[in-house]
Amino acid sequence: MVRVPLLDDLPRLAERRGERIAAIDTDTMTLLGAIGVYPDRDEGGAFYHLDHIEVLPAYKGMGVDAFLMEQAGAYLKEHRVTRLKFGTSPLLTANAELYIIQFGTRYRWREGTRTPAGQPWPYVSCECDFDDPLARPLDMMEEDVAARSVLDWAEGRPMPRARVSYSGPLSVLLPDLDGEALAAAEERDPSFLTLLYDTFHALHVHGYGFAWFDRLSDAGAEPGHPACYYAMKRVVSF
Repeated sequence: MVRVPLLDDLPRLAERRGERIAAIDTDTMTLLGAIGVYPDRDEGGAFYHLDHIEVLPAYKGMGVDAFLMEQAGAYLKEHRVTRLKFGTSPLLTANAELYIIQFGTRYRWREGTRTPAGQPWPYVSCECDFDDPLARPLDMMEEDVAARSVLDWAEGRPMPRARVSYSGPLSVLLPDLDGEALAAAEERDPSFLTLLYDTFHALHVHGYGFAWFDRLSDAGAEPGHPACYYAMKRVVSF
């Protein structure tokens, strides 16, 4: 694997003084994927934006995305920066597995985000601090996840639980979801995205934030039931 700048092919990154890092199989010189970053500043000082991260379809599931994130972290540290900011949807479980489990990225709910068609779209702003990753919370045991979930699922459809008690740690159970699965679910049920948006919105309104993401073990997951979950903790006191 080598790092190569491709700024001549990416004028937008070049204008922003950014860098593209490519993962290449040096035996065959095959491009496996690439990540782009560019610098910025905020009230906390210098940071980088994640412009894109792409893995070619034939190499997904092989750790290329984690390698690219590691190399981006090394590049940032070369420039005495540790924070990488970007956005994603909390519904994209593979993203959460990469960003939260492997790199301790902090998710923060963003209100009012919509699709081009005007549908409510669950969205989070993300900050990965390579020197200060998010730590896994210890106040929710695996055996408590299902009981503390604000969602049930039936035949692939989310069903909000009635009379949720917004006290103590909560969870949001989700199946494995990617862009194609979300599009198919929305086609089957036009209320799918709205219902999930409302679920995270209600948690936000009650002062809850994203504490972690994980998967239930084979022993902890019920056959045919979702195995992914967010641990949610109250971050605002009323």
